[in-house]
Amino acid sequence: MINFAQLPKGRGAQSDGADTNLAQAPVRQLTSQASTLIIYFSRSGNTEAQAQLASDVLRADRYELVVQQPYPANYAASVARATEERESQQWPILDLSDFPSLDQYQLILLGHPIWAMTPANPMYQFLAQMGQQLANKRVASFSTNAGYGAGDTQIVLNKLTPASTRMLPNYTVHDIELAKTTQAFKQWLQKMVIVK
Repeated sequence: MINFAQLPKGRGAQSDGADTNLAQAPVRQLTSQASTLIIYFSRSGNTEAQAQLASDVLRADRYELVVQQPYPANYAASVARATEERESQQWPILDLSDFPSLDQYQLILLGHPIWAMTPANPMYQFLAQMGQQLANKRVASFSTNAGYGAGDTQIVLNKLTPASTRMLPNYTVHDIELAKTTQAFKQWLQKMVIVK
């Protein structure tokens, strides 16, 4: 069970400097039975906790996105790098060398933080690079934010995954509210099974 009380809180959440995986390999929970795949990026661990909960509720597989050059552990330095990437449109390079075939999956859930009112740069890069592979899949996203909501997430999804079937609107939660919103998130996830 996830202990949300131990997760980082609010702006400036601490990172281990390796996209939550300094001491362990990226999450690759892949089976031959699951019909749902959760693809996510997490800097501080909040989105990873949501992805784990979603996986438990939906019995879904998980694939964590990692960048070749991890973001700094220092929050201000991460913000500066992310801003520079966005302004120059020089997105981070992802390591997708072991990305699975999507053939078995009917539903793809995308998990990401919100940075500057848009999906975090690694998720944006993933969608730009791989969005066409989500064609004919049911797609939805969930996000964590620092108090300003989901921003233009739905616009980005519509633009970068035009051939997929959009499910429910993005579920977003202020990162300091994770523990209080577990039931609401579970209800949103269960609607995925109902809405087809």
